[in-house]
Amino acid sequence: RAVPGLPALPCSGPVSAPRAQVPSSPGPGPRAGSSRLGGTRRVAAPESRRLPGRQRRAAPAGTGETPVSARLFSFEQVFFPSFRCETCSEEEAKYRCPRCMKYSCSLLCVKKHKLALSCNGIRDKTAFVSVNEFTDLNLLSDYRFLEDVGRTADAAARDLSVHRPTTNKFINYLRNRARRHNINLKTLPIGFTKRRENSTIFNKKEQKFYWHLKLVFPHCHAEYTLKRVPEDKTLTDILKPYIDPVESDPVVCQRLKIYTMSPQSDVQILMKIENRRQNSIRYNELDASRSLLDNLKDKVIIEYPTLFVVLKTLKNDMVVLGQGKHIFISCYAILRYFSWINNN
Repeated sequence: RAVPGLPALPCSGPVSAPRAQVPSSPGPGPRAGSSRLGGTRRVAAPESRRLPGRQRRAAPAGTGETPVSARLFSFEQVFFPSFRCETCSEEEAKYRCPRCMKYSCSLLCVKKHKLALSCNGIRDKTAFVSVNEFTDLNLLSDYRFLEDVGRTADAAARDLSVHRPTTNKFINYLRNRARRHNINLKTLPIGFTKRRENSTIFNKKEQKFYWHLKLVFPHCHAEYTLKRVPEDKTLTDILKPYIDPVESDPVVCQRLKIYTMSPQSDVQILMKIENRRQNSIRYNELDASRSLLDNLKDKVIIEYPTLFVVLKTLKNDMVVLGQGKHIFISCYAILRYFSWINNN
């Protein structure tokens, strides 16, 4: 508050609380820089404290002291410190892996660190945390993880496919159409892998099957799945993109090199006979020049056909039905002979 007859003090910013008033001591008169009012002495603020803003923090000239404003760190430096990329150690890091907490600067370095450390980049919600390092964030993470588990379990319990009957009109329709072609098609209950994978359909307009087919190449430990294969396609045409030296894909051809290098007459196509005991597995040999439908007739198929492509020179443990029949006949004759001797 301004007092008549006294100069007003300079002020920058909001008005602060009044300063403490010091009782005056008797003397010859008021000192320089002070004023007497009502028996109290009001000490004027020093010149350096009257300067507005950051000019008050400036260091005296010639002292060599760094100004206070220059010694203050920015918000980004305090809360977002810069780190070097831990993969290339050249650029400033921009990303941090949620799983292994490694710093990376680019997409290339991210892929390199995932390949080197076998890291998938997904935060491990179930990672072990010691009691000394356990914080409120870890508690919140565990709580949310349990919520997600409960939500998933509740959604699975509400899924209609779980309570749906094992058969429906579509499956019965496929069975009936396959029965008309002398194919015994059997399906598995809902939840089995082959039931989920099966994409076989019957086109009513064209009146033909489009089969889900699996090709197994046991000598190269390779499997390939084909979807919507027409029933009138021959097995030779089906295998051309895989074992034909000219028409096959270069990558597939390199993987199935043992098949492409062998003559076509050495390639044999087999299909496992279903409904047999585990210790008596047999295979049916298929004709590569005939269509898929002709080869599937009079056979039992569980969900979809699986064809085994083997080489005759390397086929050791696969017994083909109809081959080696004389061995079983000889054994049977020997048993009958010993039985006749015992009886006589």
